[in-house]
Amino acid sequence: MLISASCCFSADVLFIRSPGGSSANQEQLEIATEFYGLDLKVMITGSAHDDLALSKAVEREDTVGVVIAANALADVNENALLRALHRRGVDSATLLILGVVPDVDPSLLRTWSGGTALGCRRSNSSLRPQYLFGRVDGLTWQLADLQIPLLSNEISYLVLGEKSWAQRLMSVQYDQQVSPVFIETTVEQVKIFVACDSSPNESLADEGVVNAFLRVAPAMMFIRYCAGERGWHAPHHYANFTIDDPWLRQPYGYVDYKALLPEMERHNFHTTVAFIPWNYDRSEPGVVWLFRNHPQRFSIAIHGDNHDHKEFTDYRRKPLAVQVADLKQSLARMEKFRTLTGIPYDKVMVFPHSIAPEGTLEALKTYNYLATVNSTNVPEDSARPKELSFALRPVTLSFAGFPSISRYSVAAPIPKYFIAINQFLGNPLLFYGHSEDLARGIAAFDGTADKVNELEPDTQWRGLGDIVRHLYVVKLRDDSIYDVLAFSSNICLENFSVKDSIFYVRKQEIGGETINSVSVDGQNLQYRLQDDSLNFSVPVPKGNSRCIAIQYQNDLVLGSIGTSKDSVVVYLVRMASDFRDNYLSKTILGLAFVRFYNKHEVTPAQVLACAFALMLVCLYAGYRWRVFVTRRHVGLQAVQQIDR
Repeated sequence: MLISASCCFSADVLFIRSPGGSSANQEQLEIATEFYGLDLKVMITGSAHDDLALSKAVEREDTVGVVIAANALADVNENALLRALHRRGVDSATLLILGVVPDVDPSLLRTWSGGTALGCRRSNSSLRPQYLFGRVDGLTWQLADLQIPLLSNEISYLVLGEKSWAQRLMSVQYDQQVSPVFIETTVEQVKIFVACDSSPNESLADEGVVNAFLRVAPAMMFIRYCAGERGWHAPHHYANFTIDDPWLRQPYGYVDYKALLPEMERHNFHTTVAFIPWNYDRSEPGVVWLFRNHPQRFSIAIHGDNHDHKEFTDYRRKPLAVQVADLKQSLARMEKFRTLTGIPYDKVMVFPHSIAPEGTLEALKTYNYLATVNSTNVPEDSARPKELSFALRPVTLSFAGFPSISRYSVAAPIPKYFIAINQFLGNPLLFYGHSEDLARGIAAFDGTADKVNELEPDTQWRGLGDIVRHLYVVKLRDDSIYDVLAFSSNICLENFSVKDSIFYVRKQEIGGETINSVSVDGQNLQYRLQDDSLNFSVPVPKGNSRCIAIQYQNDLVLGSIGTSKDSVVVYLVRMASDFRDNYLSKTILGLAFVRFYNKHEVTPAQVLACAFALMLVCLYAGYRWRVFVTRRHVGLQAVQQIDR
C-alpha cells in the first residue's frame, strides 16, 4: 500500500503572460520551480473569461504564488486578482511582477505596486557596478549584506517613491549610487514583489553557480519564499575539507596531523584524506591512533589506485577494462588498509588530476562506490549540459546515473559570495587542497571554515561518505508525509518532526546495472522501477533515522584480487612523489616547482624529461666551469713564468 503512492504531489505557481511576451521570464520561472519541485501553470491573457479563470486558479489551495510578466500588467484586472489573493486569508499566495524594463508603463507599475515603484531606468556606469543584497528575514537568508561584482556596466534599476517603505531585496551600486532592482511591498494586505529584468550580461564571466544564480536570482528567491517546506530543501547544510595524496605519516609534507586536530576543533571543520590505495600498508601507529580516536574530525576517501599520474583517462591511453581492474584493486587494497589500521573508509572516488570518462563512472556504480568528487562533475569525454539549471547544483546523475559532485580548490581565495550562494541553495560545500596549500601554516584553511560557519552556523562538517549519505532533498507533501529526491544509492533519512512520518523516495535510475537489493537498516525493502526512476517508501518514527542502501549486482570477489606492489615504475613514481612533498617542497624553489606541477598537471614522463634536461644543463655548466678554471689556472702559470 505504501509503495503504490508515488511522488506526485506538488504546489503550484501561476504565471500570467501576454501572447507576444518574451519567453525569458518563463524560462527563469521554469528553472526556479524545477529546482524547488513546484509545478508551473502558465496562463496567457487575451480571453474574455480571464478574470473568472484567474480567480479560480488563484483561489486553489495548491497555488502558493502568482507571477505576472511586467508587459502583461495592462491585460490583468488588478482588483479581481487582489480580491482573489486576499480571499485566501492567512494562506494568501504572494505576487511577483517579473521582468520590469524601462518601456513598461510607469502608471501601471505605480498602480500595481501601491505607489511604491514609479518606473524603471537603464544606465551605463562609469565604474564597475555590483549587486548588493538586503537583510530581510525569511527572504535573503545567507545572502544578506552580500556584495557581488558585475561584469557589465549597463544596469537596470527601479525608481521608488520618496516615501516608499519597500524592502530592498537586491540593489545595484554604481557611480556611488545605490538603486533597487528587486523589492517587496504590501498592497491591500497582499505581499507584492517587483523585479527588474535581468540582462544575461549582468553577471560574472563564468559558467558556475554564481553566474547561473544571478541570472535567475529574483525568481529563485521568490519561489523559495512561496514554497517554504513544500519545496525541495536539504535537511542540513554540509561542508568538508579534503587533502589529496597524503598517507598516514607524521608529518606528510606540510600536513601536520597533530597540529591540524586542534585547528579543526577551534574552527569547527572536518578533514578527509584522499588516500592513495597503493599506500595501504605504510601507516604510522601515531597517526592511525589520531584517526581512530577522532572520527568526527578525520576520515578517509579513495584517491585512485596507484596514482601514477592520470591513471583514469581516455580509453585510447588506458582501456576501460584496465581501469575497471584498477577500481577493483582500489577496493581490495582499501579493505586491507581497514584490516591493518581499524580505520573505516568511504567508498567515494576522488580521481587523480581529473575526472574519468563516463564509462568509468558506470563501473563505479556497478561496484557500489557511493560517488565521485572532483573539480568538475562532467566526465572528460562528455559535454557540459548547456541548461542553466545544471550549474545550480554541484551533484548530477546525468552521467551513467552515478552521483558526480563538484568540489572547490583552496589554492586561491574563495569569495564570500560563492559560499553564501551555495548555502542559500542548500548545496554541500566541498573544498580541497594539497600539502603545499598548507605551506603558510597549518591554520591556512581556518579562514574559509570561519566564513562557512559564520554565514550558516548550522553547517555540519562531515566526511565525504556521510555527506553523500545525506545527498537528498525533501519537501512536505501533507501533515506527516514527505517526498524525497535522492541523489545517492545510500541515504539516511531523518525524521525531525514530532510525529511518525512516511518518506516517499524517488531516485533517477538509468544505465544497465541490475539491482541486487534495496534494504533499510539491513532488512530487504520492496521497490518499484518505472520510467527510469526507482521508487519506494520508508516509515520513520519521530526523532529517529533509517538508512537505505541500494546494491548493484557485480562480479567483485575481493579475496581473489591481488594487492601486491609489483610495478617498478609505480614504485618510483610514488617514491618521487613522497620526495617532492616531504623534502623538495620545503625549499622556496622546490615549493614553486610543486605548485607549477599541480597547476599544470605535469606528467611523470615530463618530470623525468625535465630532470634529464636539467642534469644535462648541470653537466654542461660543470664542464664549462672546469674549462674556465683550467684555462685560468694555465694563464696564471704563464704569467708567473713571465714574471720570473
